[in-house]
Amino acid sequence: MDQLIKVEHLKKSFGNVEVLKDINLDVEKGDVIAILGPSGSGKSPFLRSLIDLNAVDGGSIYIEGRALCENGVYPSAKEKRSILAKTGMVFQHFNLFPHKNVRDNMLLAPLLAKQGTRDELNKKALELLKKVGLAEKINEMPANLSGGQKQRVAIARALMCSPDILLFDEPTSALDPELTGEVLKVIRDLSREKMTMLIVTHEIGFAKEAANKVMFMDEGYVLGFGTPEEIIENSDNVRIQNFFAKIKH
Repeated sequence: MDQLIKVEHLKKSFGNVEVLKDINLDVEKGDVIAILGPSGSGKSPFLRSLIDLNAVDGGSIYIEGRALCENGVYPSAKEKRSILAKTGMVFQHFNLFPHKNVRDNMLLAPLLAKQGTRDELNKKALELLKKVGLAEKINEMPANLSGGQKQRVAIARALMCSPDILLFDEPTSALDPELTGEVLKVIRDLSREKMTMLIVTHEIGFAKEAANKVMFMDEGYVLGFGTPEEIIENSDNVRIQNFFAKIKH
């Protein structure tokens, strides 16, 4: 298998609070990794570090063999942009531009990156909106969409630049329960297509069904990494056992 991400001894502090403590991870092509753990365990800071939204204090991050950060040292801004060009991210609160319609939200990044003509990208945007069940909303403003529709547009937008890796930071936590299913369905479909994804989530059932690996974090450490069955059902770590026992009851 091809290794897409390698993380070695990652450390990150906010002031005096150490939020990432010696994180190590290998991500192979086609992996769907659910990142689970209690609030404040470092899940989101870790994910954000992979796309240079959080600069780390130590350790190394390699994306498709290239150093985004090596022993805490980053390359030039231009080099970072080049390394991250094949990485997309979907945020908890959608982050759609409210003053642009769905089409323009979709086209903005690939036009800036000169990834095709407007006509070519228009066609691609429509195809991706069809994929997430929203082709008829291409000219709508974000204010006219439900939360679930906004998040599905955000996923389609992230796919516009044809990423090799897609990161999701709690993609359903801002949604009402009845809208969560439609977003998880889109992510599940992507997992069947072997899209490489890292997903910070609190949806345990979804993690068991859609992920092939689970990374469990607590207090800035990785306490467990393995298959959903190994981590969620059969972990011998007491803290992991207690976490899932509380959720199930």
